[in-house]
This record gives sequence, C-alpha cells and structure tokens, in this order.
Amino acid sequence: MARAIWYTAASMFSGRWNWLILAFAAPIVLILLHQLFATAWSNKCDPGNTQFYLMKNDPIVSFHPQGELFMWENDGPDNSWLCSDASLSVSHVGANVNAMFEATRADMTSSGWTGGEIFLKDQDFAVYEKVKEGVTLNAVVRKQALWVEVDMNAPGLHPGDYGFGG
Repeated sequence: MARAIWYTAASMFSGRWNWLILAFAAPIVLILLHQLFATAWSNKCDPGNTQFYLMKNDPIVSFHPQGELFMWENDGPDNSWLCSDASLSVSHVGANVNAMFEATRADMTSSGWTGGEIFLKDQDFAVYEKVKEGVTLNAVVRKQALWVEVDMNAPGLHPGDYGFGG
C-alpha cells in the first residue's frame, strides 16, 4: 500500500517548484525595471514636463461651456521611450452639444488660439494652433454625439533638439 504524501507550502516551493517563483518574479522585476528606465529616459525628452504644462495651464483647460453636465480630462505627458508628443484631452459632456461646440470654439479664439475655420456646412471639427513660449501647440475641437472634445498636443523633443543636450 502506497503511503500518502502531504504537501505543505514550504515543501511545494522548494526543489522542483522553484521555477514557479522565477516564472512570476522575473516578469514583475522586468516590468518594474522597464518603467523605471522609461521614466528616467522620458525626463530627457521633456524635462519637468514643461511642454505638457504649457497645455495644462492654458485657459481652455479650465473653460466650462454653458450646458455642461460634467467634464473629464485625460492627461498624456511625455513618459515614453521614443519622446512622443505630450497630449491633453478635455471632454465636455452635456445635452446641447451644438451650443457647447460653438462656445468652445469661441473660447479657443479668445484664449489666443488661431485657426478654427469651418469650411463645410456640417463640419464637426475645428483645428487650432498656438505658439506659447516658443513651442507650437496644436488642438482639434471635435463635436461628438454626446460631448465636445478638445485634443491638444505639443511636439516631442527628439535627439538633436534641446532635450538630449545635457
């Protein structure tokens, strides 16, 4: 008659089960190292997130059109390996999307953004540009079914620009 073998937690993770610890620990450590290096590298792309804060501190981010029920903001500072564009998106949700779209376009112009021409009768977007502290910011105001979205971005600093200078 075979004798029953009782496994305990300590015996399960010794010997032949060591691979299980390595299989879970190695990816977790690699992900943490990847994030640490990406954050350190991205600080060379946009030191102190200065380009991101040019958008974040723009008056259009704090604008609330008449009829807005709520607003949400999606921040996208440049925290990547490839020095991609910093971005910021603001969405205004409300019942009268047409009025919010026109009010947002008017506030963009009064905040110093240029462009925003409507060329087609049913055009549901407007493209803007603003030069702030020597950086050209771009924005697109889009009218969606239930909200108006303002998508802004600032160009990333790439090798050869002043991001990797020192």
